[in-house]
Amino acid sequence: MTGFDRLRILIVENEGLVGCDMAAFLNDLGYRVIGTCSTSEDALRLYDDLRPDLVLMDVHLDGTVDGIETALRLQKRGPVAIVYVTACADLETVNRARETHPQGYLLKPFSHDELRLTVEVAAARVQEEIERRKREQSYFETFESLADGVIVADLAGVIVFSNPAAARISGWPQPDCVGRSLHEVFRIYQPSGEPAMVELASPAQPSQERTVWLTTREGQRVPVQDRSTPLRDQSGQLTGVVILFRAQNASSEGERGTSEPSPEASAAQAPLVDVVESISDPLLALDGRWGITYANASAQQLFGRHVGKLLGVNLWDLLPAATREEHYGSLSHAMLHRETVSREIYLEEKQTWIELRGYPFAEGLLLLLQDITSKREEAERRSRLDRLESLGLLARGFAHEFNNLLTVLLGNLSLAEMRLRSVIQLPELHTAKQATLQAQGLVQQLLTFARGGAPIKRPTQLGELIEQFFLHHSRAPRIEYRLEISPSLPTIALDPAQVRRLLGNLVRNAEQAQPNGGVITIRCQPHDPGESYPHEITSDHPTAPAGIVVEVADRGEGIPAENLAHIFEPYFSTRKSENATGLGLTVCESIAKAHGGSISVRSEPEKGTSVSLYLPVDADGEEVDALGISHAFEGAPEPAVTRILVLEDDPLVRALIVRNLTSQQYEVTETAEGSETVRAYQEARQNGRPFDLVILDLSIPNGMGGVRAMEKLRQLDPEVLAIVSSGYSDDPVMAKPASYGFAAVLPKPYEPADMIRLVKSVLAQRAVGR
Repeated sequence: MTGFDRLRILIVENEGLVGCDMAAFLNDLGYRVIGTCSTSEDALRLYDDLRPDLVLMDVHLDGTVDGIETALRLQKRGPVAIVYVTACADLETVNRARETHPQGYLLKPFSHDELRLTVEVAAARVQEEIERRKREQSYFETFESLADGVIVADLAGVIVFSNPAAARISGWPQPDCVGRSLHEVFRIYQPSGEPAMVELASPAQPSQERTVWLTTREGQRVPVQDRSTPLRDQSGQLTGVVILFRAQNASSEGERGTSEPSPEASAAQAPLVDVVESISDPLLALDGRWGITYANASAQQLFGRHVGKLLGVNLWDLLPAATREEHYGSLSHAMLHRETVSREIYLEEKQTWIELRGYPFAEGLLLLLQDITSKREEAERRSRLDRLESLGLLARGFAHEFNNLLTVLLGNLSLAEMRLRSVIQLPELHTAKQATLQAQGLVQQLLTFARGGAPIKRPTQLGELIEQFFLHHSRAPRIEYRLEISPSLPTIALDPAQVRRLLGNLVRNAEQAQPNGGVITIRCQPHDPGESYPHEITSDHPTAPAGIVVEVADRGEGIPAENLAHIFEPYFSTRKSENATGLGLTVCESIAKAHGGSISVRSEPEKGTSVSLYLPVDADGEEVDALGISHAFEGAPEPAVTRILVLEDDPLVRALIVRNLTSQQYEVTETAEGSETVRAYQEARQNGRPFDLVILDLSIPNGMGGVRAMEKLRQLDPEVLAIVSSGYSDDPVMAKPASYGFAAVLPKPYEPADMIRLVKSVLAQRAVGR
C-alpha cells in the first residue's frame, strides 16, 4: 500500500479472537501488524522491541493497568499514535481517552469497513507526521551543517532559529540569539554607511546575492553576502523569512565598498514593498492611533476602497461598532505591550469570517487578514460530526440498557397474558405489549442511525412484508394509499424490522408532504437495468432479477433544488417548527447501505417526490431463518440430558430467562459474567454432565462478554452449541452468528414464546444433525 507500507501496527486487545481477526483483516489490506498482546506489560515490552507507529488499543486489558494508562506510558517512551478500539462508551472513559490525543475512537462492536476507514484515517495522519518529522530533521541537519550562516525569523521579526555558522559570523551564540529581534542581531548597512533592509524574493523577482556590512555583537563590521527568501506554510501564507549569509574577505570587499552599485544591480534588488504587494492576503499597517499608513491591493479589495481613501482612515471606522466593542481591548493590549495578537472577526456585510493577526510594527501594528470562512464552516461540520458521534456513543449505551428493560416488560406481559387467557380477556395487556414493541422499534431506529445497523437477514417475500406493513399502519386522514406490487417477486435476504422501519419513515414523509390530503403510491417491482443504464444496449436479459426496487411516491409540495443535495445529512430538516429531527432519511440511507443497496430521490416543487430503494437479491451477508437459526450451522450430537447454561448480567432478564426455561422442564444454570460461565461449563464436562445448550449475552460491562466467552468455550469443546442474545441488534455477531461459532441469534427484546421456540428449534436441529 503506497504510503502505508512502512507503518508498523501493534494490536493490544484482551479478546484474543477479536485481536486475531483484526490482525488478519489488516494484513490482508496490506498493513504490517507486527504483534498482538492483551496486557499493558506486554504492550510496553513490544513497543520497546518493535517500535510501532500505530497502536490499536482496547481500554479493558488483562491485568491491573488499563489501555488509557498504557497509552500514556507508551507516549512517554516515544512518538506513537493511538486508536482506541473498545466497547466503553461512558463519558468518563471517553474524556480520559481524549487526554492522550488519540487518532481515533472505534466503538465495539464494529464492522470491517469501520475498522478499515478508522485505520486508513489514522495511518494517513501518522504518515504525515512521520514525513513532517523527517523534513524537519532534514532541514535541521542541513542548516546545522552549512558553512553559511542561517537565521530564521517569524513574521513579527523574532528569531526562531540560527545555526553555528551564523553564531560564528555575528558573534551571537545560538541560545542568546533565538527569541531576539532580527534587527538587533542582523544589523546590516550599505557600503555607503546607510542602514540596509532585508530584501525578500518574490515570484516575479528571484532572490539575488548582494554585499552588505554586518555589525557583530562586539560592534565590529564584517562584509557579508546575504540572500533572503519568504517562509510560507502549506497553504502558501507568509509566516516568516529565511536569511542565508557568508562572510567575505574584508580587504577585497573594502575595495568593492568604495564603488557605487551599478544601475542594473540596483534595479535587480527587490524592495520589501514589492514583496508585500505580492501577498495574496490583505495587509494593513497602522500607526499608534489606529490610522492606516499602508494597505496592499488585497486590503483595498476587501474594504472596497482605493488606497487614497484608505490611508489615514481610522481602522475602527471601517468595522461595525459591535466588532470594536469585542476586539478593541485585545488589539490595544497588543499595541501597548508590543505583543502579537490573533482574533477572529465576522464581517456581516460580506458574510465572511476573517482571522486577524497583529504584529508589533514601528509604533503601531502590522495586520495580516485571512479569509477563514471555509475553515470555520469545516470546523462547524466537524463539530456536528462530533456531536453525531457522541450521540452514537450515548445511543448504544442507552439501547443496551433499555432493551434489557423492554425484555423484562415484554416477557412478563406475555406471561401474564398467557396465564389469564383461559380466565379473562384483558385488552389492556395486549395494548401494553404492542406499546412495548413500538418502543423496541424506536430504540432500533436510534441504533440504526448511530451505527449504520448490521442487518440480521432472513429470507423474506418483500411484497408480503409491504402488505403486512399497511395492515397495521395508522393511516393519515384524506390520504389515498395505492399498492402496486409485482407478482412472483423472488425471495430476498433482508432484515424485516429494518426494512419496515425504512418504509415507515418514507411513508410518514410522504404523508407530511400532503397535509391537505393526496395520494401515496407504493410500488414494488423487479429492478430494470434499462432504467439505471438508459443509454446502454443489453441484448441478454437475465431470467431472474438482480434486485428489487421499492418506490414511495407522493403528489405533495416537493423539495426545492437547493435542499435536495442535503436531505440525507443528519439533522437537516425544513420542518424544524414541527419538531422534526432531520434523522429519518439518514436512517433510511444507513439501512439501504447496510443491505448492500442504495436509495435515491427525485423531486419537483409542487409536483411531488419519489423515493426509490434498491435492494440486491444476492445481498452479501449470512442468512438466518425465521427463528434466527444460522443456515451455516451444522448440528452436533444430542446428549442424553437437556441442560442449559445462561450468561446474562441483568438480574431481571436473567430471572425471566430461567423462569421460562424451567417452565419447559429444562435444567438451567445461571451466570452473570463470562469467566463464571466458562468455569461452570468446564466443571460440568469434568463431572460428566455437560450442557446441551449455552445462551450468551453479547455485552457484559466490565467483564467477559459473549464473544470472548464463546472463544474459550470452543477451546474446551469445539462442538459447543450456543445462542447469542443482545440488545445491540447492529452488532456484526448478530448478523453473522456462524462466523463466531453461534448456532442462532436472539435479539432483545423478545417474547418468552419466541425464546422457547428458538431453543427447541436449535435443539431439534442438533438431533437432525446427528
